[in-house]
Amino acid sequence: MASISLSEAEKTFIIHGIQDDLRSDGRECETYRLIEVECGLVSNCSGSARLKLSNTDILVGIKAEMGTPKTNLPDEGYLEFFVDCSATASPKFDGRGGEDLASEIATTMARMYGSTKTLNLKDLCILSGECCWVLYIDVVVLECGGNLFDAVSLGIKAALADARWDCH
Repeated sequence: MASISLSEAEKTFIIHGIQDDLRSDGRECETYRLIEVECGLVSNCSGSARLKLSNTDILVGIKAEMGTPKTNLPDEGYLEFFVDCSATASPKFDGRGGEDLASEIATTMARMYGSTKTLNLKDLCILSGECCWVLYIDVVVLECGGNLFDAVSLGIKAALADARWDCH
């Protein structure tokens, strides 16, 4: 992740905002942005969700397919992430501008959701060493208004909660 250096004026602005319990958008420091979630919007997916977090809009689709477990984890299924930072979501994503960010988000989500503390991947095992569920998670950033990692993570969680597939 890139390092950001702040000027003294920016640091003072941030410190005063914290002291005055005021964010630059007018909210108090501990006030959340409005979150809207709709599930089951994409009919050809096993699960889907659209999440709006203030000015950020995310669409997540999950497709469950049978596959072969990874050789080092024969008792687990696995997740594959693809993130598309649409050029219409932000001028920064025009051309190839969103590719690095999309890759970073996909890598972060794979680490988060690959943890046994987040999701029990053993539940995705059908037959040890032979067959498992592979969840292909596609994320499209429709509009980027900040909090992208939070929005993507929440959208994935909502789509996973919506996901249904034939277990037998």
